Amino acid sequence: MSQSSGAHNRRHSSEGGYTAEEYVRRPDHTPQTGQDESEKYILALQTDPAHHKAVTALRNQHFPANINRLSAHVALFRALPGSQLPVIQSAIQHLVHHQETFPISTGEPFPMTHGVGLHVHAEPAAHIFRTLKEQWDGFLSKQDQSFRAHYTIQNKVQSSVAQKSLVEIRSGPHRFEGSTGTVTGLSLYLYDRGYWTLKHTYPFRAEKDVEKAHVVDRIDREEWPSLGAASTPK
Repeated sequence: MSQSSGAHNRRHSSEGGYTAEEYVRRPDHTPQTGQDESEKYILALQTDPAHHKAVTALRNQHFPANINRLSAHVALFRALPGSQLPVIQSAIQHLVHHQETFPISTGEPFPMTHGVGLHVHAEPAAHIFRTLKEQWDGFLSKQDQSFRAHYTIQNKVQSSVAQKSLVEIRSGPHRFEGSTGTVTGLSLYLYDRGYWTLKHTYPFRAEKDVEKAHVVDRIDREEWPSLGAASTPK
């Protein structure tokens, strides 16, 4: 899946949005590795398809069509350096092995500088961010030093357009009723001049291990009922 993110240098379009002329990373979006990073990666939450579809549909209604190449996403980190990819992948793999799936729900919409965001309630996401930040703090960009869980529903529009969208999402006849779902893992994307290309998905393991143990325990009890709790896998 190939997707595009925002650009730094843009010009206004007749629709009130922007058309990207060239993609340039701002200094606070640059990893602190002391070298030019030819590859940069984004780490985002992976959710169940129904929730993802609902929020993406809302984004598609309000994001300028001429630059909307992304589905809805909650990004944990936006500029992970390719030179540190082995370290990054190792930390992610260790984390997801111990992380259970957890609920996610949308909150109230809020105004952004040039658009509209949607608050997200997913408490363990902040813990995941802090855990990884502690390991990667030495090379993170200034932007990646903090995290606020949210969906960007609209961006790169004039303030009058953003205000109108905020009202429509919050209280209009077609207002967004919200969406709940499950965070099932993490997704790693390669950033390439405005495009996001999915490179790897990391499903959370702990929840699956628990379910597998329950299945084995049930089979053991059915086949050897006299063993009872003693047959529970250790």
